[in-house]
Amino acid sequence: MQFNEQEYIKSGRLEQYALGILSAAEAGEVKRLANKYPSIRAELDWAMKTLADSELAEPVIPRPGLKSQIMKALGVLDEAFAFDLNALPLINTSSDASQWERTVASIQPPANYKNLFGHVLRKDAKIEQILLWVRQSVRPEEHHDELESFLILEGRCECSIGGELVQLSAGDYMAVPIDLEHTVRVISDTPVKAIVQRIKIDA
Repeated sequence: MQFNEQEYIKSGRLEQYALGILSAAEAGEVKRLANKYPSIRAELDWAMKTLADSELAEPVIPRPGLKSQIMKALGVLDEAFAFDLNALPLINTSSDASQWERTVASIQPPANYKNLFGHVLRKDAKIEQILLWVRQSVRPEEHHDELESFLILEGRCECSIGGELVQLSAGDYMAVPIDLEHTVRVISDTPVKAIVQRIKIDA
């Protein structure tokens, strides 16, 4: 049977990829088809940009640990599942920190790092994902051409975003609005471990 590009585009699979809810095999299929078919690549780029634009206006401030609590209560956490490091999904409000924790469990920082240590998980022209450890704080920064978000895997921290203070702990996700200065201060006895994601915004 001949492959139908438009039917595939209408299936919703590209939006699922952008949201980061596909399995590693499914995400790999999307990437393969996007590389092969220009129409699918264009629709995928549009879906990724739409997702990024939807998060620009306001920071996402969930109640600490809410995602993990709901998932555990529903009994739908698959303790054995981990992502493919070569086909990582985007992090978002639905991301499961324990799944990410299992995925990066084999990656460890050097014992003598001072304040920050980052390990690049994924980097291309549009998306960068870093596994980051923070002992004390992250200096003030703001981004003008990329959307930054992070998913806390371990520890607790206090984030100041545009002057608003938010406390985050393991399982919490935060999207930082563009052009807003933000800082991070660790408030736990142990370092904060997080997935940091940056998505380039087209001018």
